[in-house]
Amino acid sequence: MQLSNLVYLAKMLKRRVKPTFLYWANKKFNLPAPQLIKVNVLARNGIKNGDWVETGTYLGDTTKFLAKQFPKSLIYSLEPDKKLFQFTKLRLKRFKNIRLINASSEEYFDKIVKDQKNTTNFWLDGHFSGDVTFKGNQISPILIELEIIEKYIKQMPSICVFVDDIRDFNDDLKSGYPSRDLLVNWATRNNLIWNIEFDIFIAKSH
Repeated sequence: MQLSNLVYLAKMLKRRVKPTFLYWANKKFNLPAPQLIKVNVLARNGIKNGDWVETGTYLGDTTKFLAKQFPKSLIYSLEPDKKLFQFTKLRLKRFKNIRLINASSEEYFDKIVKDQKNTTNFWLDGHFSGDVTFKGNQISPILIELEIIEKYIKQMPSICVFVDDIRDFNDDLKSGYPSRDLLVNWATRNNLIWNIEFDIFIAKSH
């Protein structure tokens, strides 16, 4: 096994072993929330008969959760880092409803969304956040992703858009994140109901 795969496996196991909820409670529930909390936000708010488009596969934990939670849905996931892509492809190969793509949002997001004719959930988490996560020309491609969704929104019966790490959206040019007002205005312009749960911005069709 490659050294990088061993590193990713150790990170994955650490996520499982660490008592994340107790650790989070000890931090007085400060953000960010543990992985378990985040995926349950997706499960609770996601449109049940819809496919999923995820940006930022990372170790594949969320991708695997979605594939099991929504077995009749197709799960598309973009991971630009080649080594992470190879690791998750091997890890998730038994799931027939997962489509992994080794590309960034800037390269491939438009190609996926333009073919979406079904109800679609979007989990937008493809931003650089330290550790081994991918850093491209932009720290966060969120503006590109939202523009593409808006371009094709009328061809999908309904959508639900999740944007992770809303706490970072402070209109700081150095961080690469736009203001939260931009997300709210985008949701309003596209006639979507918006909400925030545990650091996740949610914009959903009526």
